[in-house]
Amino acid sequence: MIPALPRMRSIRAKLTLAALAPLAVAMAIVTVLGFSLINAWIVGEAQKKVRNDLEAARAEYNQQKYALRDALHFAAHTAGLIDALERMDRAGMQQRLTELMAGSGMDVLTLTDAGATAVARAGNPEAGLGMTLSAPYVKAALEGEVFTGTVLMSAAQMEIENPLVARRARLRLVESLPGRDRMENRGMFLLSAYPLRGADGQILGCLYGGVLLNRNLDLVDRIKSRVYGAETYGEKSLGSATIFLGDVRVATTVRLRNGERALGTLVSREVAHTVLAEQKPWLDRALVVHDWYLTAYEPILDRNGNAIGALYVGLLEAPYRDLRTRAAGTLMLILVVTSALGYLLARQGSKRLSRPILELEEMAQRVAHGERHVDLAVRDTDEVGRLTHAFNHMSRALREREEQLRGFARDLEAKVAERTRLLEEKNQELLHAQEELARSEKLAAIGALAAGVAHEINNPTAIIRGNTELLLMELGAESAGREEAEEVMKQTERIARITANLLAFARRQAMHEERLDVNALLEEILSQLPHQVGLGRITLKKNYQPELPPLRADGGQLRQVFTNLLVNAVEAMGGEGLLLLGTAVEGNEVRVSVTDTGPGIAPAVREKLFNPFFTTKRGGSGLGLSVSYGIVERHGGTIEVESTPGQGATFRVHLPLRS
Repeated sequence: MIPALPRMRSIRAKLTLAALAPLAVAMAIVTVLGFSLINAWIVGEAQKKVRNDLEAARAEYNQQKYALRDALHFAAHTAGLIDALERMDRAGMQQRLTELMAGSGMDVLTLTDAGATAVARAGNPEAGLGMTLSAPYVKAALEGEVFTGTVLMSAAQMEIENPLVARRARLRLVESLPGRDRMENRGMFLLSAYPLRGADGQILGCLYGGVLLNRNLDLVDRIKSRVYGAETYGEKSLGSATIFLGDVRVATTVRLRNGERALGTLVSREVAHTVLAEQKPWLDRALVVHDWYLTAYEPILDRNGNAIGALYVGLLEAPYRDLRTRAAGTLMLILVVTSALGYLLARQGSKRLSRPILELEEMAQRVAHGERHVDLAVRDTDEVGRLTHAFNHMSRALREREEQLRGFARDLEAKVAERTRLLEEKNQELLHAQEELARSEKLAAIGALAAGVAHEINNPTAIIRGNTELLLMELGAESAGREEAEEVMKQTERIARITANLLAFARRQAMHEERLDVNALLEEILSQLPHQVGLGRITLKKNYQPELPPLRADGGQLRQVFTNLLVNAVEAMGGEGLLLLGTAVEGNEVRVSVTDTGPGIAPAVREKLFNPFFTTKRGGSGLGLSVSYGIVERHGGTIEVESTPGQGATFRVHLPLRS
């Protein structure tokens, strides 16, 4: 009887698939292009906004710089200050500087004479007067140039200029890096220096003042307010702004998880290399402390063109990510609805086209069940009509052939039965002879190997071990030569283990099957494992499947397999790592997996891992995995290994469930 084909392979299903295939291809192309365009458009618009935000932040930064320059310009043209400098009236100069510093909000304000000697200092009136200054901005002002820019001052310079500023500039780094001081003691300033001229145009001295950027929260808050306003997303501000000294955040609106500002945190190494080392802007997404932002960084340069810091603005990525998800979801909904409609139309069309073929299928099933007088009406002259005509011809031919075949079948059955009986007898005799021959050859070879090993190795080893034990009994704990005797004892024990492994590999051990609980066996092995190998700081994690079906297996031999795999895993990790032991049922097999976080196994080594006498361990015999492989194979199972160099290794043992 001819079985009916599954409905999935019917002509109706094929017609439906043929109609849907172009639609599916078109939908796939539209999906890929749609997602790509949505992602490119949203990300492109966001990056364009961040680029514009950086320009706005730079404008606010420069505005602060120009306001400082204008304040010094006003002070430099104040007659009282120039008169006091000409008369070297220190009290008058100090008073003017103190008033100017209080009104302008500067953190540093100092006056020098034409020889670059400090004659008055608003932030620290008593310190460093009479000291000749060599700062580049002082030299530039005394040469008639107006200097305005960003400069760095050391902790010692700030102590002289203004001790309060030196203490305010000091920041403790949140992240600890090897070989790096935990404190940032330098200060970054917006600073302007202006030449003071007398009535005759001669330069009488230099006036310079600056605003500390470390902890200058007012400036970064103004930048953020100008760029992003008070917009929020959820409970977080939509945008953020930061001023960096080197790679350290010294003024920022970015918050830590506890709500405090992230002062003293570091920018990522990739951004630091691009912005500070290569002096290039960074426009890309980046992880800022705890959240992902679409960011823009640009270097802050000193007078010599060196990058001493960076200006940053960032736009929270979450709103754009959610927008992209919503757009993609809408597109997917449209595609799903369109696909469903296309499927319904294709199904209706295929149903109409496949109806004659289904009728032909029904007639074929009737013929297959024994009917012979079956004829179909030919309605059309297309391919289906021609197929119907051929079916009718086939039905008539079957009726004629069937009568002839019945006669042939009766004669053939008798002959086949006789020949089959004779062939089966000969096959049984041949198989029995082959099995006996193979068994005899194998037993002879293994017996010769085992006898030779026992005679040539075990007897001398036993004599050496016995004499060594006598020697150790004679020698005291502190006697000379005891260490060498103990080493001889260890090596004889090693020879005995190698001989035992060799014999276990050579002979086919008899299997004593029993009902075996694999989880219980593994627990028993784990309890004895510390006596065989030191676990050190290795963490053991077990992932057993509960109520694991019992096996029909030799528990002693499987104990040897799992012990060998666990010992190898512990030794591979060198005393530190994670050892994962798991069991599970996969179909008609029980799987036991041993995973370590050691150095892994190279592909070239993995190919030879189960070969006899192949080992990568110093002092190993190379027989442990070979013996384990043979034991598992005799149980009808397999061992497989999976490993990536540098990422550990996993050994999986598959054992069949047998009643």
